[in-house]
Amino acid sequence: MRRLTTGPVERPGVFPALTPAVAFGAALVVFVWAAMGAWVNFDARARGSRRPAIWGVFAPLSGIVLCYYLLWWRRGRSREWPPGRAERAAAVVVVAGLGGLIVGILVSPPDPASQLTTWPVAVAGCLPVAYWAVRRGV
Repeated sequence: MRRLTTGPVERPGVFPALTPAVAFGAALVVFVWAAMGAWVNFDARARGSRRPAIWGVFAPLSGIVLCYYLLWWRRGRSREWPPGRAERAAAVVVVAGLGGLIVGILVSPPDPASQLTTWPVAVAGCLPVAYWAVRRGV
């Protein structure tokens, strides 16, 4: 007796939602995450931290550490030198990534594949605004 199926046939080991657009969005997440670590490392070094690499590794891994760094640790320390080109570029990527995350959450359905598909477009749209904001020091 033959069994009738009404939907797509599930194949073990195949991820139906992993399209090239979703893979690109996932790679962009990793890129923004690494840029966040680089920016925190540059900023902590310019503010006189004895171990800026520790901040650069743990701040992106934990939102609590990142909030502590941004809201408490940075506040009492002035920069010893102005931000360089690589630090500004990393800051632009981080600001555009976080802005794109907010826009993507607002405009896409709550499906991870949909959000990873719309997020790169939102990041690209946020890049000019992020560049302006970092350049002006907003």
